[in-house]
Amino acid sequence: MQFDILGPLRVSAKDGARTLGAPAQRALLAVLLTSPNVFVSDDRLVDELWGDDPPPSAHHLVQVYVSRLRALLDEPPDAPRIAREGMGYALRLEPEELDAERFLTAVAHGRKVRDTDPEAADEILADAMRLWRGAPFADFPDGPPVVRERTRYLERRHLEALESWFDVRLQLGRHHELVPELSELVEQHPYDEALHVQLVLALYRCGRQAEALQTVRALQVRLREELGVDASREVRGLYRDVLLQAPNLSVDPPEPPSNLPARLTSFVGRMRELQEVTELLGASRLLTLIGPGGIGKTRLALEVARRVRAQFAGGVWWIDLAPVTDPDSVLDEVARVLGVSATGGAELGDAVVQALSRRRALLVVDNCEHVVTEVTETVERILAGTTGPRLLATSRMPLGIEHERRWTVPPLSLPPEAGSVAELGDSDAVRLFIERGRAVSSSFALDADNAEPVGEICRRLDGLSLAIEIAAARLSALAPEEIVELLDERFALLELPAAGGLTRHKTLEAALDASYVLLSEVERAVFERLSTFVGPFDLDAAAAVGSGDGEPPSRSLAGVTALLHASLLTPERGGVETRYRLLETLREYGAARMRDHGAEDEAREVHAAYHLGLAEQAGAVLGTPDFAPWVDRLSLSYADVREALAWSLAHEHRATTLRAAPALRELWFRRGWGREAGRWTRRMLEGDLEAVPPRLLAEVHSAAGFASDLAVDLPSATTHADEALRLAREGGSTESLIFALFGRAQVAVALGDLDSTRRYALEALAVCDERGERWGRAGPLATLGIAALLSGALEDARARLGEAVPLLRELGDLGSLVLMALTPLADVACRQGDLEAAERYATEAVEVARGTGWEAQALVSHGWVLRAVGDSEAAHIVAVRALRVALESGLENWFRIALRDLAQEAAERGRCEDAAVLVAASRRNMPAYGLDPSIYGPIEERCRETLRDDRFEALTAQGETMAHEELVDLVGAGDL
Repeated sequence: MQFDILGPLRVSAKDGARTLGAPAQRALLAVLLTSPNVFVSDDRLVDELWGDDPPPSAHHLVQVYVSRLRALLDEPPDAPRIAREGMGYALRLEPEELDAERFLTAVAHGRKVRDTDPEAADEILADAMRLWRGAPFADFPDGPPVVRERTRYLERRHLEALESWFDVRLQLGRHHELVPELSELVEQHPYDEALHVQLVLALYRCGRQAEALQTVRALQVRLREELGVDASREVRGLYRDVLLQAPNLSVDPPEPPSNLPARLTSFVGRMRELQEVTELLGASRLLTLIGPGGIGKTRLALEVARRVRAQFAGGVWWIDLAPVTDPDSVLDEVARVLGVSATGGAELGDAVVQALSRRRALLVVDNCEHVVTEVTETVERILAGTTGPRLLATSRMPLGIEHERRWTVPPLSLPPEAGSVAELGDSDAVRLFIERGRAVSSSFALDADNAEPVGEICRRLDGLSLAIEIAAARLSALAPEEIVELLDERFALLELPAAGGLTRHKTLEAALDASYVLLSEVERAVFERLSTFVGPFDLDAAAAVGSGDGEPPSRSLAGVTALLHASLLTPERGGVETRYRLLETLREYGAARMRDHGAEDEAREVHAAYHLGLAEQAGAVLGTPDFAPWVDRLSLSYADVREALAWSLAHEHRATTLRAAPALRELWFRRGWGREAGRWTRRMLEGDLEAVPPRLLAEVHSAAGFASDLAVDLPSATTHADEALRLAREGGSTESLIFALFGRAQVAVALGDLDSTRRYALEALAVCDERGERWGRAGPLATLGIAALLSGALEDARARLGEAVPLLRELGDLGSLVLMALTPLADVACRQGDLEAAERYATEAVEVARGTGWEAQALVSHGWVLRAVGDSEAAHIVAVRALRVALESGLENWFRIALRDLAQEAAERGRCEDAAVLVAASRRNMPAYGLDPSIYGPIEERCRETLRDDRFEALTAQGETMAHEELVDLVGAGDL
């Protein structure tokens, strides 16, 4: 029989459930089930059933209930289920007959194997949880004391089992499915620290950092205010770990940071080459893989980088120079990948060297040949100024650096002229042909019938990876024998003479010729025009740029499909939309064919028109929520947007180029791309601007003002902002005028001119009200809120900022949400003593800003809140992290404010020498709103009380001249 107590009491046999009779009779069975196989005395049974007031016939009733239960349980006379011994009864059960025993046994087994076999533990614990139908003895809420005690025991074991199961599921990476369950349990058990820790981990791993932080803080407050105790050390440590995104919070300890692209196809062969290159890299600071296009340099370099990644704690960084067409942009691209920017007038090259000086990092610099001079200069600078990094470069020619180790990438190993199927299959070239052939024809296999033509194909393609892959792609339409016939027709150049043979570059060109000739005339034209792309593109872009005059996009899309089948296009699946890229060699090949046909100028004009047209379309919805998706779309295509800008600036009138200015201004602002804004606006403002509409010039000057503001060049920022405002008034564009007024108000904030800040912001609001621009109110409202905050009008500030928040959310302008609303609101709430709201705003700002330059401001704000709640240790950690992020992002103002906060902390801890250095350093390049006398006064007073005047003056003089990296080292950022 089966006895179930995990839920309402239930007894069942093969023929179905048993009806257990009157309540007292059921209660008697429940008492016996709390201790199966243990005799319970008659007196104890009476006490459990009736307590202190039993009826006179209580003992007789117990006998009656037992008798009836025996009948219900089909007891044979010679083996009674309810046994009698002395003056007591026992219910005889096998362990598997009671669900509670099966539950406890399964839980113990699951815990035992959870560390060695989490998948098995998950299944075992899941089965155990299915036994749980609800609270034990659910139909006895006020039942006998022993039943209530057993219920509490089993509920504790159930909660412990749940926690074990949650641990297993967290270990298996199933955090998304756990959040709802854990959230409900935390509400039911508000003081259970273990459940809170698991919920925090699940939230964090789901990318919900702000909610994770709020959960920890809410538990700490509840324990302190309701129970009068502090949270455990584990909980306090968890808060800091979440705040700093500590690696130990990940499902598995993460590998060192890396931006290596995911493998789209398998890596075949080259075991000897992998070993040799890996060994050479270990002994060389610079190793250059040299070979012709298509030999497999990039694939080999990436595979080596993946294999040695764990050896480079400072990260493995892939720097693809293929899209870089302007040699002067090489250093910019290196800095962009590393997340480095120059601040305070420093040179970008020095900033890169400083960032790499303490890192054991590997830089994989790919496709160097077309910018080899600039690559050489950058690499020499890195090698001369650092000791830790190593560089692995790929190029068609050596870099020519003194300590460069060069390694020529050989062709794939070739099959013998005559050999068995097994011998042919041992060659890397044939293995690659088979692997790629199966991708287009799943039934393809090397056998006695096709071994000879496959071997011939690989030999005649000279073991060149790209050529073999292209040939293998033909298996979707051709047999190996037919591919050999095509080689006979087109590849006369592959019959190498005994001496003075053709270069592998020419061999590859022949392979590409063979693939090219198999395309239809329309497909060839599409391929050539697509070579104008320097980065990934989607089908819409391919249709627009790939179509010739009068050709419908559908014909171009058919051509794209054909190019994919021919392996002339590479798909990139990184998100919801598939994008495509031409390998660099193929791009050059297509561009050369296009030049031969005299079609290059027309194609590049179409390419520029498409991408500038995208920006123009985006500009049409500027100032509305519809612009938010355009930010992502333009960012994905930004390499080609830059290419389009460069071509248009060189070949077209400024009025044609600057039609993209409104959307680009907003893109640069939202992403925090100050350097991009500065670089392109300088070029945009050169040349003949006579016929450019004033509204477009206003946008360019607004972007230039933004760039100057981030660079802490306030005179230039003021000049550009004033000119933007003048042109916007003249140009008649509402959006340009609102942004120009907003930008001028921001410059006034940085200058400390709050009267002008309010005047410009109020005028912007008036324009919005007059012209019905609801969303345009967000920026001016936030600016008025910041002005009120800086002048001490906290209620007004909170009201203004609170009014701006929903508008910014609707706009999807996350940068402004952090910069203009959440962090100021956290400051206001903190000053008002509303620490719960302050932490809510600050943690949301940290989460929203993650991965952007605005993260520095969010971290500084969060540090203020942590100081206010008394967590000085976490505040220090956050301030140091803010310092580093600000330095890497080029946000000089927040770098200085973070220094000021660290100076304040140092003074409070009695480290007055450090405080004197930091307080002086913080004043340099500090915007007006950061020079708060209520903060600076006590710091300097404390320092002067402790230090002699001459010592204080010497330390402040030292701080005024210290470089950024020296200041970071002083506060201990190198240990984080």
